[in-house]
Amino acid sequence: MGPSAGETAVSHPLVFNHHSLPFSSAECVDSNIVNFLKICLRAQRIGFSVILVDESIDCTWFRLELAQGYFWKDWYDQHVNDPQCRDIIRAFRSIATQQPFFTDKDTEEHIELFDVCLSNTQESLSALRAAAWNESPLLSFPTRPPWTVSPVTAIIEQLSESGELVSSTKELCNLHSLEQFEKEKAELQEKLSKRINSGKELLEQAKQLYPRLCFCGKSEEQLRNWLYSINFLQQVKDALAIFNTFAECCDDGKIAGYSHDTLRQLGLQHEVSSESSTVREKFRQTREFYLPSGEKMFFGDHVKFKQGIRMHFFVDQNKHVVFIGYIGKHLPTKSDPK
Repeated sequence: MGPSAGETAVSHPLVFNHHSLPFSSAECVDSNIVNFLKICLRAQRIGFSVILVDESIDCTWFRLELAQGYFWKDWYDQHVNDPQCRDIIRAFRSIATQQPFFTDKDTEEHIELFDVCLSNTQESLSALRAAAWNESPLLSFPTRPPWTVSPVTAIIEQLSESGELVSSTKELCNLHSLEQFEKEKAELQEKLSKRINSGKELLEQAKQLYPRLCFCGKSEEQLRNWLYSINFLQQVKDALAIFNTFAECCDDGKIAGYSHDTLRQLGLQHEVSSESSTVREKFRQTREFYLPSGEKMFFGDHVKFKQGIRMHFFVDQNKHVVFIGYIGKHLPTKSDPK
């Protein structure tokens, strides 16, 4: 893993929980470390591209002590030529790490007045502090309680503006196993989506948040130069999440094919419909957009938002991909003036 600049703003980090180390013995490492790497990669795919690491930890990971006298480099040297591990090791090392946990900006926002400890101890733990401060998941090795469960209950102590010490409880997401990651995945994706506040950022994060969607036609330019409110952008994100769920269900064989009703059953809150035969005949060209393959298709299905905004889409039922071709004002119809 490569380090990134310490002052770089990180929107969606994981927090490496070094407090979960060491393992009781080197023999315990092998059965857990591949799963740990897989969690990192799956988290990266949904938008967690950076892992925050305490400044006391080697950001290249090689000098990280996994068990007494047994370091990450020892494990790496033993498995780097193993065909079953080679690809995942290579991919893992492409994920950026960032340290220290807290930047000058955090200092300006008074991180020194913010402390976090486990619910049954008074010991301040820097990884929990970073996770609570950034509202980020912990990334732990399942070595012993409480790192074998999720959420982890933490006590936050914060000094108020009046100088009063205020205590509160916070539940921290703890990614300690592949099974736990899959349980948390949908909620994590939703939280990541809510942090996006511009069409440009949505487009940049689209592959992670909506892997079964493809933006083409005019939609990329419309997102890049977003003209509407953040509230409306959230409505669009909600609809895109439904489309992605639909496509994933199709790919898994849980849904046989496309229908407007299926989208509503999955939770789409807005009306979805197809163009009339008149529009298909007289205004077809305004609803035709190129796919990345260069093929031009008719995007007759659309989601109806308020204020006359439409999102036109095309469903490829063979590849289980939804193409988004247009997000903007109502396209011309028979009733529009010439």
